[in-house]
Amino acid sequence: MTTAKTQGHPSTFDSAIWKPRSADVERAAKVIINWSITINVITSMGTFNSALLATELTNLQQVAALSMWAVLIYASAFVRPGLRLEFNPDLIAIVAFYAFAAISVFWTSLTAAALMKSAALVITTFGAFCLITRVDIDDIVRSTCRGLFVLVAASAFCAIFAPDIGVDHSWMHNGQWQGVYESKQTLGFVGAYLMFFACYRKMTGQGWVAFLVTFLLASTCVIASESRGAGAVALAAGALLFTSLWSTRCMKVYAVLPFVMCIVASFLFLYFYASGYDALYIFDSKIDFTERTYIWQYAISHFDDAPLLGFGINGFWTIPSIYDYFEQSHGWVLDNYHSGYIAILIETGFLGYLLFTASVFLFSDKVLHLISARSINRSHCALIIGFVVLNFQTNFTETTFLRSTMFTSVLLLAFFLAICRPVPPASSQLS
Repeated sequence: MTTAKTQGHPSTFDSAIWKPRSADVERAAKVIINWSITINVITSMGTFNSALLATELTNLQQVAALSMWAVLIYASAFVRPGLRLEFNPDLIAIVAFYAFAAISVFWTSLTAAALMKSAALVITTFGAFCLITRVDIDDIVRSTCRGLFVLVAASAFCAIFAPDIGVDHSWMHNGQWQGVYESKQTLGFVGAYLMFFACYRKMTGQGWVAFLVTFLLASTCVIASESRGAGAVALAAGALLFTSLWSTRCMKVYAVLPFVMCIVASFLFLYFYASGYDALYIFDSKIDFTERTYIWQYAISHFDDAPLLGFGINGFWTIPSIYDYFEQSHGWVLDNYHSGYIAILIETGFLGYLLFTASVFLFSDKVLHLISARSINRSHCALIIGFVVLNFQTNFTETTFLRSTMFTSVLLLAFFLAICRPVPPASSQLS
């Protein structure tokens, strides 16, 4: 009778053995994912100083970052999804844009670097999906802050105790901190991201001591690197967080800002395309944003060479005639557009920029619906909007869109995906 009873209830027997083990596996997978995020942040947020990592070995940073995405993707198979995405126009648009960017490599010269960037973009796009559907947003922020804190702490240490590495001694930036990085701009924006996330964690319950240590260290690196723009944008994003949590009306206004910035960027394109000027002329003032506008105008002057599909991912500066002509004209050249909007326009063409703008419009529209239906955690919504605005503002003068391994660039996609959730009935309440 006992044997028959045991055999008659196999599910009870199985649950006694396998459920705890399954919970343990999931718990271990979550720990692995969280630490993979931290390591990913440390390795992917910028090129390390050549005194710390030889220039010919910088590819190791990308390899390490992609390895962490591979670890995250594998570990996510053992974690039950916490967020369900819905196959609506907003999801279709953002996936279509990233897919188009990835396949654009096929109309480049198909160099090894371009093929690797395309493959990395595919991996990190899937990684963003696994990240946002398996990991709670607060856990993502906690792991990201941990990695950013390591970077700014190491940078401050280098600047104070190893100034030959941590301080920029070039004639243009003499005395400015660059920390563990090759450029002071990178340190400035790493500090700015940490300032933003520190504000979010304080507003969601972190203690004052941890907040002050983190925020002051991050702001010190921003100030010492003299990245005033990065610091101002971070403070503005922090203020946006505070006012979003204070007023849903403010949150709705901020939700539209990314689309507004896309429109502003479009007018900038038209200005440089139609006028042929290499700077902004306002009355008697010439504004070139530390000669960034020279790059913008030069890139846009080649728009007619590939207007519909663009030059393809990593396919513009790798053309010798384009690279050499700019260097001969200005005496310097950077493999960087210094504008994420222009990078999208030139590398994916009018069609790619249209897909990008459509996905941003649908993002803003969906956020407004989620707020009205009270169907998204309020602090998470404020974080997502603030982070997106911070990124879109940054991309006016820096290029972080379509950075295939930079963690914050992939996190931007993850936050876009977080909005592609179903909209429940308006009866549910904001958390």
